[in-house]
Amino acid sequence: MGDFYQNIVVRDVSAEDAPRLAAKVRDWLVARRIIEPELSDCSLSGLGHRPGPEYALAQEIPSEHVLHLATNGLQIEVGRRVFHNLQPELTCRVCGARFEPGDDYHDAVSTWFEGDDAVSFACPACHVSGRLTDWDGESPWGLSELGFTFWNWSTLSERFIRELSEQLGRRTLIVRDKL
Repeated sequence: MGDFYQNIVVRDVSAEDAPRLAAKVRDWLVARRIIEPELSDCSLSGLGHRPGPEYALAQEIPSEHVLHLATNGLQIEVGRRVFHNLQPELTCRVCGARFEPGDDYHDAVSTWFEGDDAVSFACPACHVSGRLTDWDGESPWGLSELGFTFWNWSTLSERFIRELSEQLGRRTLIVRDKL
């Protein structure tokens, strides 16, 4: 069966700004009653916030299924992280090539994780290089100091993602997968 997760990854956020923005979004979600204010053991990798009475406001097609699961929380993750999926696919903004990244991409991700925010990555088709954290595609990885992981919620709505991004005042990236 497995567990499904959706990450809203915040782009262009510093380590200094991440805790403040995390608290701002948490308070906004609690005020809207989308999540419960208390932390509990409801995520696979740490404490999280269970769905609140208005959790359906975040979903494209609301489902009560999430309420009956032990793993059903929102985990707010502050600190340098790679939000990944098992089969990444990237798209070049220049030539439109779609590809599964190889060792050179993984090496660049390791360099970013070690603290180099300026690391770049070149498209294997056209060889145009761009900042690693700006790459996206059909199934991207997110590299950030802040992310929001929703465990086993049905698909988050575009409207909710847009509203959350507006609260942050930052660009976001969605990373989804199933374990």
